[in-house]
Amino acid sequence: MERKALHRFLVLTVLAMALVGLNAPPAVAGDYDHDSRPLIAPIWTEPEGQTYGRWAVEWMQWAQGTPAATNPISDLTGESCSQRQVGDVWFLAGSWYGAGQVERTCEIPAGKSLFFPLINNGYGAYLNDPPDTRTEEFVRAQAACTVPAEISVWIDDFKVPRPLQYFTGQSGSLSPLFNLQLPPGNLFSDDTTVIPELLLSPSAEQGYYLFVQPLHPGRHRIRWVATGCKPNASQDIIWHLTVVH
Repeated sequence: MERKALHRFLVLTVLAMALVGLNAPPAVAGDYDHDSRPLIAPIWTEPEGQTYGRWAVEWMQWAQGTPAATNPISDLTGESCSQRQVGDVWFLAGSWYGAGQVERTCEIPAGKSLFFPLINNGYGAYLNDPPDTRTEEFVRAQAACTVPAEISVWIDDFKVPRPLQYFTGQSGSLSPLFNLQLPPGNLFSDDTTVIPELLLSPSAEQGYYLFVQPLHPGRHRIRWVATGCKPNASQDIIWHLTVVH
């Protein structure tokens, strides 16, 4: 999706795959730590006290609540990876589709779980929209994934099995409706003359996410390649993480 179309359809983590295939090997560098398998929270659990659906809402609010100048979605290097990170769960971002493969580096404190979207979509209503477009039925329909997804995920040299199970729709962990407060200088480059009170309410999301329990200290590599959810949506993201005491 082009940036100019993002006022309503918030496809937040998708980007063009370029020449990378879904079944391509992760090509883990030899100096990365990969001596144990990562622990991924099952979709039906409540890691750190919340469902996947609720974490997806917090991810949306984190991603869209950060001004464009330091927003982790637009960040191409990882320099903004620590923006607005609080608590024991560290969010990772994908990128706009059309950006090509995005490769980032980030240092995170030990003991932090990771939560990130593999591919997702969102929709937020304006306060002055017609009433029939501000209903739960309408916003959920706009946010829904309508194209079958194909996803591959690697954490170090471990390929995550069946990533499609980590879904925030009815068949997985349904996310609640939420409010999305945009900051001045937001990703849409809009002010209150366009988006009343800079508030999108109600908002809905749907997508595929992973909740990864804390990785052991050292260097790690996470990569995900995905297509689907919405037409022409795709992404290829590489994170080089250093977990430090």
